[in-house]
Amino acid sequence: MLAGAAGLAFSLLAQSVPAIVIGVLIAEVFVALHITETIARLVRPVTRFAHLCDEAGASFMLAFVSPSAANAMLVDFYQKDTLDRTELILASLLNSFPSIVMHWRVLLPVYIPLLGTAGLIYFLLLTTVGFFKSGLIMLVARLLLPGRSQCDPAVPHAQRTPLSELPREVFSAARAPLRRILVITVPTILLVALLIELGVFDWLADVLEGATRLFPVPAEGLGIIAAQFANFVAAASVASPLYYSGAISTRDLVITLLAGNVLSSVTRSFRWLGSYYIAIFGPRLGTEIMVISTAMRNGLMVILIFVLARIWQ
Repeated sequence: MLAGAAGLAFSLLAQSVPAIVIGVLIAEVFVALHITETIARLVRPVTRFAHLCDEAGASFMLAFVSPSAANAMLVDFYQKDTLDRTELILASLLNSFPSIVMHWRVLLPVYIPLLGTAGLIYFLLLTTVGFFKSGLIMLVARLLLPGRSQCDPAVPHAQRTPLSELPREVFSAARAPLRRILVITVPTILLVALLIELGVFDWLADVLEGATRLFPVPAEGLGIIAAQFANFVAAASVASPLYYSGAISTRDLVITLLAGNVLSSVTRSFRWLGSYYIAIFGPRLGTEIMVISTAMRNGLMVILIFVLARIWQ
């Protein structure tokens, strides 16, 4: 068991640590060269409406490439007191939208061939939920935050770092925040890997599977939801023969996939997002962000499920 936990921990660390390091280094490059304003201009309509500063906008752009690096960038700004706690939470929640949009690279090559029209509708609905969640976050941010362009306008800009001095300054500035982040990251991921090997998350999945009866899911969909607790490929593989044989309709399959997504997201949050958020933001702040993000997404998904069940006959 310990060997399995060690192997899993190594795999998780190999995925998270490089992205964290890259995010902090990029943040320091932005600070040294004062290029936040240029990058953030691309998403200024979003950040202006949400009263988020340009540094948060730059992180949002980076989230389309690497959400982990984008959130590590936010932590770096937070530790430098250029972002306060409320801004950090709202900006990190907004950073979840690019990762939802970019899921097409993983989901569509599986769901379109295996589930056809139902797979496409399911993906579009997931993206729609992401849009609504992001819009809600922007509205809350607009109400809570004062409007400003720079996260710390009281600090005068220093002269731009010469390119010849850039590597030395960036690595020097990144050393302290990386040390603080990694001191939390490594033991947290080790603990999560051990819990996975002990079967804690499998037990939680079994408990949640019983909640399927709370959703308008046909009997044919129960096996699909059970497979979703493993992964989305398994769910699509189970659903495909049922769908093309006519045993389950497009409507019922879409609702089943949405319900399974809600239920399995709880275990995914603790198994993967928990290690991801806590590793980057720390136990308290990371848990808070994870719970808020999951609750918002699942709340919107549950509303969508029952609206579809009512209007799609």
